[in-house]
Amino acid sequence: MSEAPAPLADQLDVAQRALEVCRCIEPQPAAEAFLRGAVSYTRLPVGALYLYDAESDMFRLAVSTLPDGAAQREEIASLDLAALRRSGPPETWGPAVVSPPLPLDLLGSDPIVAVPLTGSGRLLGMLVLGDVAGGAAAPEPLARLRRLLPEMLPGLLNAHRVQAYRDLVIKDDQSDCYNRRFFDRCLSEEVYRAQRYGQALSLVFLDLDNLKQVNARYGHAAGSRTVREVSRRLLGTIRGSDRAFRYGGDEFCLVLPATDLTGARELCERLRVAIGGRPFVVDTAAHLTVTASFGIATYPLHARTSLGLIKCADEAMQTAKAAGKNLVYVAGETAPSPSPRAKAAAERR
Repeated sequence: MSEAPAPLADQLDVAQRALEVCRCIEPQPAAEAFLRGAVSYTRLPVGALYLYDAESDMFRLAVSTLPDGAAQREEIASLDLAALRRSGPPETWGPAVVSPPLPLDLLGSDPIVAVPLTGSGRLLGMLVLGDVAGGAAAPEPLARLRRLLPEMLPGLLNAHRVQAYRDLVIKDDQSDCYNRRFFDRCLSEEVYRAQRYGQALSLVFLDLDNLKQVNARYGHAAGSRTVREVSRRLLGTIRGSDRAFRYGGDEFCLVLPATDLTGARELCERLRVAIGGRPFVVDTAAHLTVTASFGIATYPLHARTSLGLIKCADEAMQTAKAAGKNLVYVAGETAPSPSPRAKAAAERR
């Protein structure tokens, strides 16, 4: 069989890379396949793929060619890439060869190829490619990108649509945490996993001590912003394997796999400081302090079922509130009887 003509071989090459992205229905694997395809097809060995967070107007690093553990990864993890955007509608933006803005110079390539990724009329992310030997300035990589991107972008966009639809089902609509429906399923699964592998499992309930006063004084919009900021502080402190849920109103809960009582207590102290240690900005003129009361229950120490853990963690949280709020209590601990003055002060918080 004679070798296929170069144009046909190139089309097959592009189709193969696009297929690898389209096979992924999760954003992270799709991003990895996207960068892998772009790097190999353009022959530009340095690259990073950022996804755009419209709420913070920042680009978050999804994947890069930097090795795992490289110090530079942390420095380029979240960037304001305004200098790489174009004027006009997003769908008109295309690849451009530019000098890398700080700190993208850490990739080691100057110049770089910057490609705003768009879909459905919105900015999806930014692809950055380069070559320490200066090959990014050559015309061939740009021509290859123009052939490749229209074929790979639908797969990346589809993965994000699937994630958005999934989030509608399992995410809370006022915070970045999971919702109550998903909590019931997740906790049952984690209890089963802990039983099967003989591991510890901790459940934390936490209640915001003064959210009702925020709503009463500043309005429910300010209360909603406070809930969202609390969820960000929670998610910024827990591990990737932990799950944070909004249980309802001003109450959150955390499912901590493979975490014993000591580890759960240490985490709750860090969270207590993360929430209460910095003021919340309600508006340009008002800053306020919000605190939280925590209750911990651990499998199998306090209970062996999901319902038992919920009961124990909730009771411990109520004990923390009764003891004066902004405290961490463990299931089974009892609060000292407060004096009338201390009780009145706690009720005013």
